Amino acid sequence: MIDVYYTYNKETLVVNQEGVSTTKNSKIPEYPRDALLVKPLEPKEGFVVRVCEFVNGRPTATEYVVDHRGKTIYNKANPLESKQVKDLGEIEEGWTLTQPPHQYVTWSEALNDWQIDTQAKYEAEYQQVNDTRGILYVQIVDRLNNEAEMIRRTEGDEAKATEYEEQADAAYLKIRADNPWPELPV
Repeated sequence: MIDVYYTYNKETLVVNQEGVSTTKNSKIPEYPRDALLVKPLEPKEGFVVRVCEFVNGRPTATEYVVDHRGKTIYNKANPLESKQVKDLGEIEEGWTLTQPPHQYVTWSEALNDWQIDTQAKYEAEYQQVNDTRGILYVQIVDRLNNEAEMIRRTEGDEAKATEYEEQADAAYLKIRADNPWPELPV
């Protein structure tokens, strides 16, 4: 005699692990026509238990299905693209659960992991240093040199103009030292 039956979600087919007594409301065993009448598989980390193998509308067995719902996956072709998993089962082809360490990576099937794209990383670092230097040159060095030129033209004070030019030269060297070019990739 069946003492307990199990219900399941009709959309996802995920089993409710808490059995329902067949004699809950009466002395005669009762259960729904589509109830699972066999004990489902035990819960397992990273999986859900789903009903399967239907006979006349009634499930006759259960199976494990991978559950990544709510986890973030990353596009192997574009590491900046990510999304949340919404459905049960394996993750989509072309996506991975492994988070890229930064944007300058490509997916390596051989390693089954992200691999640094050294050329792209170098180019981005080079551009960042170039932009930083350019901004600082305009804000500091160019202003000091312009001031020196104006002093020379309007005041005729060569010593004062030279002092500003020396400050500009020192600022130029400091900006270069504080913002070195990245090393070329090997």
